[in-house]
Amino acid sequence: MFNIFTTDIDKLYGNTDLSPNMEDYIEKIAFLSETNEVVRVSDIAAILKIKMPSVTAALNKLKEQGLIEYEKYGNIQLTPRGGMIAKRVISRHLCLKEFFSRVLKLPEEEAENEACRIEHHISPETCKRIHKLLIHYKSDEDRNKDWVKDLGDALSK
Repeated sequence: MFNIFTTDIDKLYGNTDLSPNMEDYIEKIAFLSETNEVVRVSDIAAILKIKMPSVTAALNKLKEQGLIEYEKYGNIQLTPRGGMIAKRVISRHLCLKEFFSRVLKLPEEEAENEACRIEHHISPETCKRIHKLLIHYKSDEDRNKDWVKDLGDALSK
């Protein structure tokens, strides 16, 4: 994937102009592309736990928008524009997960679930600010600043 701490923040976040549902499809296609040699409708249906005709309908919409390359019964690939949108959605997810786990000290699975619930509804500006907070927090955490320890202690009570 990529490291959210080493990338230009302004390029990471931006509106996708997609519904949360369509963002989920783009995100899952990107995820599956990294782990599978080819991505098929059945793979997406399985990971999203929905029926294949619903996936096909969504893929046709994404194809019309120029976000994926897809032919019926064929492989699914993100276009460059689709890849950019996937990166934005994944960036929001990783930023939120990092915030929930590192700063709020939520257990890993809970941080993952919270990030999934919020990633499609948070504004780009809010995510940029959380990202900047994470950079500051990580820097101070590395230098053992008192406020980081105090926050951790307060959240564990």
